[in-house]
Amino acid sequence: MEALWYFSGQNGIYSVPDQQVIVNSQGDLLPFAASCTEEPVSLEDFVNLCKRHQVILLVIDQGRFDDAYLNAVPAELARLALVSPYSTETARHQVEKLGADAYVFAGMNHNDFASVMKKAAEDKQATNALQDELKKYSDIAFTAMSSASEMGMVALMAESAQSAVDLARLAQVTISCISDLGMDSIVQFKFDDDITVFPETTSASHRRILESSLASNSRIVSHGRFLVFSFKHIQILILNAPNNDNDKYGRMRDVLAQVASIVESRAKTLQVNEMLKEQQDNARMVMMLLEMASRDNRNSVKEIMTELSFSLRHMAMGLDLTLAQETAMTALADKALESLESLQQATVAVEEHFRSLLQQLDDAANLLHNKIKNTDTDDAIDASKVELF
Repeated sequence: MEALWYFSGQNGIYSVPDQQVIVNSQGDLLPFAASCTEEPVSLEDFVNLCKRHQVILLVIDQGRFDDAYLNAVPAELARLALVSPYSTETARHQVEKLGADAYVFAGMNHNDFASVMKKAAEDKQATNALQDELKKYSDIAFTAMSSASEMGMVALMAESAQSAVDLARLAQVTISCISDLGMDSIVQFKFDDDITVFPETTSASHRRILESSLASNSRIVSHGRFLVFSFKHIQILILNAPNNDNDKYGRMRDVLAQVASIVESRAKTLQVNEMLKEQQDNARMVMMLLEMASRDNRNSVKEIMTELSFSLRHMAMGLDLTLAQETAMTALADKALESLESLQQATVAVEEHFRSLLQQLDDAANLLHNKIKNTDTDDAIDASKVELF
């Protein structure tokens, strides 16, 4: 087992193999120590030199340690403090501040010295393994808590999205949710040739990125800190994705894909509501025109047939007709008038059925279209803000 000896003062640094001791009982260097000399030219070289050893001996000798080198000793390396008869108070305080895993003295015999070094190295390895295991479980717990927090945000966002009554409010809810996740975003809606971008102050370069995503067949496009989610009617551009953290980056991709899916679904519902409202208005206009035309037709036909009936009765009395012929002629006029009234009743029944259909459409629209005040929605958005772990 190789050990790195680092002396305070001017004695320098030595790489010593096989748990050997390079000082005598008085703390003086032995002659063969010269063959173990190391001369790092920079702090980085010293750190790399430390990493190639299992133990570092901080020899508290004459003088003091270089603070930069002393603080650069890796934390995972076993640290032993060797106290020589020439130790200075300053050097002892430096080692106490840094922390040592064990203390040894120059006067110890070789076997005891080797045993202390071996035990310190094994204890440090066990401690490092335990710390790594603890860190792994801590990372797992942190990831689980973060995922739970993020999914909670998505659930609150989905609830708020159902309360959105237009695309502007839906975009605000989406941007607010992504902001709570620690990212900035731009939302674009596309229905046929109508393209709307939120916020309206979006730069031309970001608009071009969103427009280019429309021509791509990929659902998710990532390039460094930019991340684009492109659905049929919704495109979301993330401006500062955490591309330096692979675990969080992958988790955010999954979370934002769900957010985009929720927004896509709600946007289509809002568009259907808008189309339904337009069709209702058109149907109501057509119904009004039909009623007006039907009323005018009924009045005109009724007036014509009434005048015709009176004219026939008057003509029947002036013609040289028998009583039976006169009766037959007037009966014909009465039958035509009754047929017209039956036709009018059928028209009224059709109009009533059409009104019932319009009422059903209104009821369906009321179920799909939640009429919530903007102030209530603002409160819901503010209440949905949660702190991410």
